[in-house]
Amino acid sequence: MTENNEYNPWEHMKWELDLDSIEFIMSAFYEYNKHAKTEWSWPENIEEISSSLKLDKNLTLDMKKDWLIIAKYICENESITISKNTFTVIGKHGSMFRFDASIEYSRWLPPNSLSSHTTALGNIKRDAKNKHIIGNHIANLEASSASWKIETSSEEEWLGFHDFPAHMTGLELKQYWSYSTCVFPSGDSFIESLSLLLKLLLEDEEIWNLLHQQEFARRKSNEEFDRKWPNGRPEDWMYL
Repeated sequence: MTENNEYNPWEHMKWELDLDSIEFIMSAFYEYNKHAKTEWSWPENIEEISSSLKLDKNLTLDMKKDWLIIAKYICENESITISKNTFTVIGKHGSMFRFDASIEYSRWLPPNSLSSHTTALGNIKRDAKNKHIIGNHIANLEASSASWKIETSSEEEWLGFHDFPAHMTGLELKQYWSYSTCVFPSGDSFIESLSLLLKLLLEDEEIWNLLHQQEFARRKSNEEFDRKWPNGRPEDWMYL
């Protein structure tokens, strides 16, 4: 807890925000530990204030420790900013990365897209495929397709090709398709995966090697597709 007895952290929270947003949660961790001289501690009653922290189960000591580590890391890093649930990360070579993150649905998506996929993400979480309702089924597919995508530039245009950054010399390909910038989770939990993603983006080199590999595989897959079906894939392609 704060080591300044005259300081009340709850008076400085961003109460105007959605209490389940990551921006509010990070501000709560920061304000609660603003004057701490040692390791950060868990804010009292934060689970009741922001229910998204509890999700479907109570927080264990290990889960709380993971939260404290990533909260301290985010709040003390000037290259990471959060607006509601949208992260903006500036890599060490100047690359800009943006994405939305959802604690409730344990995934990240392109920036400013979380609210439009909320219902579908809830369906996916409950394993409600809704194939008999075409509108819901399409929404679920769109949410699944958007999952794990990040934006790699400040441009709003998703579709189209972008140049790999100048600091990545020696890459075989010079451009990548901006729609296919997926970075899949690599941790044992969502919060660990989010922490690894942030470190990858800040490092600003290996992320480009990863996207280069994926772009290379995507083009190879397209070439194979064109070779097999030069006139377009037939409707019964799965049975051929």
